[in-house]
Amino acid sequence: MASKEMEMESFLKTEEGSESEPFLAEEVVTDSKFYNASTRVDPILPIALPPKGRILRFARWTVFGVYRRIFLSIFIINIWQGHRILTMKRRSKYSPLLVDISTAASANMLLAILMRQDYIINLIFKICWFVPFWTPLRLRRLLAKIYEYGGLHSGAAICSVLWFTLLAAILTWEFVTLRIADPLVIMCAFIVVGILWTMLVTAYPRFRASRHNTFENIHRFRGWAVLGIFWPELWLFTRALGHQAGPASPGAVLTKLPAFWLLMASCFHIALPWMRLRRLRIQPERLGVGVHAIRLHLSEKVSNCVVYRIADTPLKEWHSFACIPEKSGNGGSLIVSNAGDWTRRAINNPKKWYYTRGIPTVGVLCMAQLFRKVIIVTTGSGIGPCLGTMMNIPATRCRVLWSAPEPRHTFGDEICDRVLEVDPEAVVIDTHAVGRKDLVALAYKLYVEERAEAVFCVGIRHYPSILFAFGSMGVWRL
Repeated sequence: MASKEMEMESFLKTEEGSESEPFLAEEVVTDSKFYNASTRVDPILPIALPPKGRILRFARWTVFGVYRRIFLSIFIINIWQGHRILTMKRRSKYSPLLVDISTAASANMLLAILMRQDYIINLIFKICWFVPFWTPLRLRRLLAKIYEYGGLHSGAAICSVLWFTLLAAILTWEFVTLRIADPLVIMCAFIVVGILWTMLVTAYPRFRASRHNTFENIHRFRGWAVLGIFWPELWLFTRALGHQAGPASPGAVLTKLPAFWLLMASCFHIALPWMRLRRLRIQPERLGVGVHAIRLHLSEKVSNCVVYRIADTPLKEWHSFACIPEKSGNGGSLIVSNAGDWTRRAINNPKKWYYTRGIPTVGVLCMAQLFRKVIIVTTGSGIGPCLGTMMNIPATRCRVLWSAPEPRHTFGDEICDRVLEVDPEAVVIDTHAVGRKDLVALAYKLYVEERAEAVFCVGIRHYPSILFAFGSMGVWRL
């Protein structure tokens, strides 16, 4: 990004007698612990941005990002295993081959399910964040990328679909050549493959973003249907192998089939979060004036740096919100901003009870505690997940860059005061007063001035372009 002079304007103009106290005043209050650097009368001096790298920049920060590298690794491992399975010398041409393919398909499905389990995610994150500060910075930065674990889920899920497709194709060939006489096993295989491909297509990022409710319903209900059909499919599969190669052949006994135990583990982990389905008692609190945001207070004890999934009804859409623990240690709160039809309903007509399932999971920002000093860039209600973490990692120095429309008016005094408690020199931009600012330039200035070790971007709508800008300049960011 070319360097340019930036003239720092007053972020908020003070009006005497106004109903709400401005978040950032023009005058400097030196005797207060909530001193804010953005209230200085002198302008923030411009800083030249470093040139963006040109060689392989696009490939490094987009095509071969960490998520896609993890995805590609899973794909390569499955290709290697597929070559080994298909070229292995066997006494029987088909029976052990079908068993190995069913095992590979079931193993990939179990891996995809495990990478969406609350306790697995929490365990992975907690192992990583216990790394001390004296560990080399390069290693800490590498461990902080653990939040890209979604590459394991998507890579294993796609490989599972491909393995099941191959299994169905071989079973069809066996049926056509009269090696398998039971049409039910073919019918079940085609139903499973059809459902899996539907789930795969609707998980495409553009479809998921534009029709998220449809994606969620298909993934939930058709996923359950697939697991339900798998059980008769496995039984028919073992019976077909027994007729084809004899009762002593591999796979002819259901309990000796690896896919049986893998399927049992998959079903257990799908059901596990629903075993902890419960209702949360909510005390709503209006933030500011209008329908911009609402704060939902929880009565149960809340851990640090966690995210709750809540829903009106268990079988409909679920939404995740970071929780801000109370100072007393009893209870916490979720900030819900107007970002869609569900959130709009929650703001206009909050319920006294919401459903939640599983256990609260840790958020991406908890990895900030791997570093001595970080810059946190957020917009709007993204300050909620930031506060829930920043307040509970005292060993890490957090500098805050927050852009929001009328912060005190929209989010209330308590939220704004907590921001200043964490970072008395927080840079807060009132977009209604001064418009949108170049967050990349401002964040880079803080990064250089503070000699920070990382930049975290939270709750930013166009975050990929911001992450790409930082990465291209050699700034380590999440």
